[in-house]
Amino acid sequence: MIFFGFILLAVAVGCYFGGRSQAGKLRTLSATDTYSAQMAQDLFSQVVPTLGAEALAQACEVAGVIEAEQPLAGPLSGAPCVAYNLQVSREYEADVTTADSNGVKKTTTEQRSDTVESREQRARFYVRDATGRVQIDPEAAELDLADAIDRTDVPPAHAPARTLGYRRVERNLPVGTQVYILGTIVANAGAPVIARGPRGKHKFMISRRSGHELLRDAASAARWFYYVAGGAGG
Repeated sequence: MIFFGFILLAVAVGCYFGGRSQAGKLRTLSATDTYSAQMAQDLFSQVVPTLGAEALAQACEVAGVIEAEQPLAGPLSGAPCVAYNLQVSREYEADVTTADSNGVKKTTTEQRSDTVESREQRARFYVRDATGRVQIDPEAAELDLADAIDRTDVPPAHAPARTLGYRRVERNLPVGTQVYILGTIVANAGAPVIARGPRGKHKFMISRRSGHELLRDAASAARWFYYVAGGAGG
C-alpha cells in the first residue's frame, strides 16, 4: 500500500511539472506580439540605423505561407521543402533466450530494429503574408514536420542474415505550407530575419498549426495535468 502511495506521489509530481511547462508555454504564446512581414521590416528600419544591428532582438509571432528561392529536395519524396528528417533502420529477427524462476530456459524469436542512418537538413526560407514576406532562419527551431514517406524495402542480397527489410521514413516541411512561427526578429546581412533569439532567451518554434490551436491545446494540457496531479496527490 505504501509503495502504491509513492507511485501516486511520483505521478502527481510529474504531472505538476508537466502542467507548469504547458502553463509557461501558454503565457509565452499569449504575451508575444504578432507582427506582419511589413511590421518586421519597419522595426528593422527604425532600430538598426540608429542603435545598431545588435540592438534588434524582438520576440514576435508571424504567420504565412512558406516560400523558398533554393528549396531542399526531400531525400525520398523529392518534394521541395525547407527542412527534412530522414531515418533509415534495419528490421530483423533475433533469437532471445529467457529463464523462469525455476531455471527453465525458453527461446523465442523477436523482431528488432537498429538505426543505420539518421539525417536532418534545414534551409533558410521566407514566410509570405498579405503585407510581404520576411526571412526565416530555422536553425535551432522546434519544427513541426509532416509525414512524407514511410516504406520498408526488401533487403538486398548482401544484407546481414535474418534481415527483414530496411525501413525508410522521411518527414519534411514542404514549400507552400501555412505556418505559425514564434521567434525573435534579429538583423542579418542588412535585413530582418526571424531566428533563435540571442542566448536562446526566447522560444523558437515553427508549427503547421495556427496560433489559436496552439493556445487552445496548451491551455487544455495544462488543465488536465493539474487535474491529474491534484487527484494523484490527494
